[in-house]
Amino acid sequence: MKPLIFLLFANSLVAETQPYRAKLIPAGYSVETIVTPVDATGTPLQFGVGGLGFTEAGDAFVASRTEGVWKYSKGSWSRFSDHLHDPQGLHVVDENTVIIAQKPELTRVQDTDGDGLADLYQTICDDWRYGGNYCEYVHGPVVDSRGNFYLNLNLSAGSADMMFLGKGKYMGSSGGYDGWHCKVTPEGDLIPVASGLRSPAGLGINSETDEVFYTENQGSWVPTSFLAQVKEGAFYGYPSSLIDDPKFRGKPEKIVFEEFSKLREMPAVYFPHGELANSPGDPVFDLTEGHFGPFAGQLFVGCQTRSNIMRVSLEKVKGEYQGSVFNFIDHLQSGCLRLNFDPQGRLWVGQTGRGWGSVGGKTFGLQRISWDGKTTPFEMKAITLNPDGFRVSFTKPCSRDGVSVKSFAVSSWRYHYHSEYGSPKVDTQSHEVESVTLAEDGLSLDFKTKLIPGRVYKVTLTGVAAQSGESMSTDTGYYTLNNLVD
Repeated sequence: MKPLIFLLFANSLVAETQPYRAKLIPAGYSVETIVTPVDATGTPLQFGVGGLGFTEAGDAFVASRTEGVWKYSKGSWSRFSDHLHDPQGLHVVDENTVIIAQKPELTRVQDTDGDGLADLYQTICDDWRYGGNYCEYVHGPVVDSRGNFYLNLNLSAGSADMMFLGKGKYMGSSGGYDGWHCKVTPEGDLIPVASGLRSPAGLGINSETDEVFYTENQGSWVPTSFLAQVKEGAFYGYPSSLIDDPKFRGKPEKIVFEEFSKLREMPAVYFPHGELANSPGDPVFDLTEGHFGPFAGQLFVGCQTRSNIMRVSLEKVKGEYQGSVFNFIDHLQSGCLRLNFDPQGRLWVGQTGRGWGSVGGKTFGLQRISWDGKTTPFEMKAITLNPDGFRVSFTKPCSRDGVSVKSFAVSSWRYHYHSEYGSPKVDTQSHEVESVTLAEDGLSLDFKTKLIPGRVYKVTLTGVAAQSGESMSTDTGYYTLNNLVD
């Protein structure tokens, strides 16, 4: 027999939206809160969002961590399914079918008779080991053009006598692909792809290129949270997962810790801890063709702890991604874990604070960000690398008034890669700006400064305004410099 609440809400439940004022937001953007479902007494359900996706018609499917999957259509909620174990991802196949990543398996959930309630649950793949640990989350799936599913398997948390901790603290594995990025074929076969993941809470794919990216949370062997492209055979730094690598399986004594720095894949973008992100979630590409403003092709990444959304601009240097990141919207109502664009080009933010807490204060929520379609905010669009410094691109023309070497504050640092929990900024340096050149059209400026690979650069502009008079909502960007241009 299904729970009473399931029966009570088999029919639609009207949900209002409410405007929300963020503490930092670019001009032309707005936030609204979508009121989440309540029980029979009017008490809000614990609706921490673990998955979020859309039908072609624009209906939303939302997987709650504890309350099953719900459908939001034309301003009303209806329950779609129950009986799931902490789902941390969702892919919409059609209006009657979703694919759910839950801790023990990847599951197809389907309404076969069209009554709005799922009645078929099919295991697609369960070939990883789930040992019942709280932290063994399964993030994803994202799906490529060939129908393959991609998942991130979280490490476990526990004592050293239970799991191999890799000389780090808190996170380990007892085998079974904890700490791996995996592919599941359309036939349901599990293929381990990359290792060294710690707490990889965010997973995204560029559907135009099939390139997969993930976000990592700071901890042992992770000096600060980051974004990285997933590559086959790559190792991303956390050693515990290597016990499932054929070279080390059953022989952890062969894992030589001193060699990790040579093995690990470098992040594309670091998120400075405490300044931008403490625990990032999904990266999502803006492929809305301008419906979300002047940032087409960039990524948006939420942070569960800081309740903010960041904006990332990537470029390839010597065949590897690196790039810049900016704070975009700050102080939403709860932790921003799951992001997705709907067919109208609005960015939905699935939120949860349960178990971790967040700056926003609420334990769960769902918010939606829209652009008004006409207002172009004056912002740093991107920071890109030059042979002798950087180029700052703007969303609209910059005024020449106030642009000089004194407009810049530039510093850089590196991080320790070690088994300690996170890393402070190491060897912080201030850099002199030697010269500044503003383009004729005002849409970019180049500045010369000392470049040192393997460091994060912080670039702050002061006293700079648009030709039309506006100032920027945020005056600071961060660039992860892995490789220099020739």
